[in-house]
Amino acid sequence: MNKKDKVWGIGLGRTSTKSLCKGLNILGYNAIHNPPNLEAISSPDINAAAEGTTAFHFKYLDLRFPDSRFILTTRELFSWLKSCERAINNLYLMDRFNETDEFYNPMVRNRANRYGCLEYDRERLIEKYYQHHADVISHFKGRMHKCLIMNIPEGDGWEKLCPFLEQDIPEAPFPCVREK
Repeated sequence: MNKKDKVWGIGLGRTSTKSLCKGLNILGYNAIHNPPNLEAISSPDINAAAEGTTAFHFKYLDLRFPDSRFILTTRELFSWLKSCERAINNLYLMDRFNETDEFYNPMVRNRANRYGCLEYDRERLIEKYYQHHADVISHFKGRMHKCLIMNIPEGDGWEKLCPFLEQDIPEAPFPCVREK
């Protein structure tokens, strides 16, 4: 795969999308994490991104950049729910932001679009988790050579990513970014 081709991490938040971006950067891609909108990834200098806009607009990105590769990061459901609850209730509380904050509108828009809720809603998150995975798999049915499914928290790393991207495995360990 040519590094001029785009790589899109289309997993939901809290599925090691930051680790994926760090790994892509190590491989020489200019990857950004959680772009707030399509404009943020429209630069020819950006050839990889994960989470947020990329997850929500993966079908558009597939049409717009037909030579792209897609990586669906995933995580065991109950571990993901626990991480989401912690992030929504402790790290990214809605009342921590006001409408004039630069981060507010993308965060609200992404949370509403991806998860269908602004506050932690376990049942809604479960529904969206399964819906997103099914939507990705359905979209790439018959073309799974374009879409890799990775479970980084369970140990997927270079051995899975590099062959998919037709890249050599680097000497550095696969990055593991843990939220504080």
